[in-house]
Amino acid sequence: MSTINPQNLGSLGQRMRFMRVQKSWTQEQLAARAGTNQAVIQKIENGKSLRPRKIDTIASVLEVSPAWLMFGDESGSNLTGDAQDVADAWNRLPEPHRSRIRQEILNLVAA
Repeated sequence: MSTINPQNLGSLGQRMRFMRVQKSWTQEQLAARAGTNQAVIQKIENGKSLRPRKIDTIASVLEVSPAWLMFGDESGSNLTGDAQDVADAWNRLPEPHRSRIRQEILNLVAA
């Protein structure tokens, strides 16, 4: 049994791997349950997939909310329409755009 606190997992890939391992599943087993293939699971876990298309299905199979899987925060499931739109767009942004925009947002809030 893992001693990792799921609240401390920083990325989608880390959270997905944690939940998969908790269920003692291989990447192939998770992929089969989610109706996708092992390469998709591997890319997500390795941080290579910026826009996972099957995230809702994968979350359901892992018995977690898509918000927790994507953002590590259950409150994400209560996002308003505008906030959800921004969150969805955020997931499509590559670096260094994420870092720059994150810093701009933090600067605006601090002002």
